[in-house]
Amino acid sequence: MNYNYNDTIICTGYSRLPDGMAAKNLYGVMGVGFEVDPDTDCIVNASCTFVTNMCTDFIKSILKGHDLKDGIEEPIERFEKRYFGLGKKAITSAMRDAYNQYAIYKSMNMTTVSK
Repeated sequence: MNYNYNDTIICTGYSRLPDGMAAKNLYGVMGVGFEVDPDTDCIVNASCTFVTNMCTDFIKSILKGHDLKDGIEEPIERFEKRYFGLGKKAITSAMRDAYNQYAIYKSMNMTTVSK
């Protein structure tokens, strides 16, 4: 599917990391970002504040292509079944927060469109 990357938006979510995670020493919080095509509600790219590229790529593989019209619980469930490390709760909280930011964007945009 082709996306117009000039029209995508970024939604980010954050949560507190537990002690013992290397990312806490670097960032203090877990951040998850979605780059979304607002016309299709599809995540076209994702990132997070993991220390390793492998974990960042893992999150991206779970989120990329997901349609946010379906909510965020399905990718969170896939993540929870496959991720075994510190901070699982913080990561899912950040994913939910980013999703909530997108919901806020959509509700503001719908108000603007309907006026």
